[in-house]
Amino acid sequence: MDIGLPKEIKNNENRVGLTPDAVKQLTSAGHKVFVQTGAGLGSGFTDEEYKRAKATIVTKAKDAWNHSLVVKVKEPLASEYGYFRNGLLLFTYLHLADNLPLTKALLAKRVAGIAYETMRKNGMLPLLAPMSRVAGRRAAIIAATHLESHHGGMGILPGGVSDNDPKKPGTEKGLFVVIGGGVAGYNAATASLGLGANVTLFEMNPDRIKQLKNDVLIKRLTQAFNSKFEVLKSVPANIAKVLPKAEALISTVLIPGAKAPKVVNEAMVKSMKRGSVIVDIAIDQGGSIETIDHITTHDQPTYLRHGVNHYAVANMPGATARTSTVALVNATIPYALEIANGGLKALINNQVIHDGVNTFDGKLTNKAVADALKMKFENL
Repeated sequence: MDIGLPKEIKNNENRVGLTPDAVKQLTSAGHKVFVQTGAGLGSGFTDEEYKRAKATIVTKAKDAWNHSLVVKVKEPLASEYGYFRNGLLLFTYLHLADNLPLTKALLAKRVAGIAYETMRKNGMLPLLAPMSRVAGRRAAIIAATHLESHHGGMGILPGGVSDNDPKKPGTEKGLFVVIGGGVAGYNAATASLGLGANVTLFEMNPDRIKQLKNDVLIKRLTQAFNSKFEVLKSVPANIAKVLPKAEALISTVLIPGAKAPKVVNEAMVKSMKRGSVIVDIAIDQGGSIETIDHITTHDQPTYLRHGVNHYAVANMPGATARTSTVALVNATIPYALEIANGGLKALINNQVIHDGVNTFDGKLTNKAVADALKMKFENL
């Protein structure tokens, strides 16, 4: 199969859909890969490295798009819709639940849109998990950064300053609130504890609450940094009670394929301290904070509302492009190989890939996406 690898064009998106090593795996299997020049530079991969992997370097985006299978990282932007055509297999993050224009464009051109974020394996999300780990860890760093004075924050260090001697004066720790105890939430919580902050985590699932309370790493971090960690049932009353005490809020709530539910309302945001920070990891799916009504970029990552800094960058992992690319491609390449080897049959025969198919032959084939957009669902 002929495979295209275009350069990402989203604001400050430095990831790339295939590493040279992944390209080598594809070309060794008999496939041809066409890489747009400079596609890997943001992640530290040169055209020469792709050439050594037996890829063909093309200068124009259309020459990377004009192939049976196109592998990307982020959802296509409007300027790329013109590359869509009947029969195209597009393998990337799509996040269609909050993107009607892209959905309509894929359907109109009868593109087979295979979304990383809805692929499931043993109840898990194997292609979403790597970026959830990155986003969760980065969220803690971002929150700490935007609490700094020159970013308009409160001017506090999350862990405060203390030599752990109760007889000596110290400074108070910050409270980081994390909503959601999944992959992103767990990584946000442990990274926040690693910064020395106190952490309150909200979770719905009773079994997961029990796991988090008994987690070995969390216990070690709280002991090492003399921090506090608690897990509370994720209900509005509990969230509303804790948020006025928080310096940072990290929301990680995500329902695969569906639009994110609003778990923090405007009144809760108004109750937060002036100069505190909100980071919404779920912004790709519409966001879970009522006062976050638009996506921000790495160039202009925050805006102020009710005295609280709001961070809503939709491609957070793109800032740590090398790490993110390698982690993502390690997860995607087995499926890219299977699609290249099997073509359309892979979409039917492999249940994991099957679950990733959001659009096919002009039909919307993911129920969660269809429900979110109030459109007709058709079984693949």
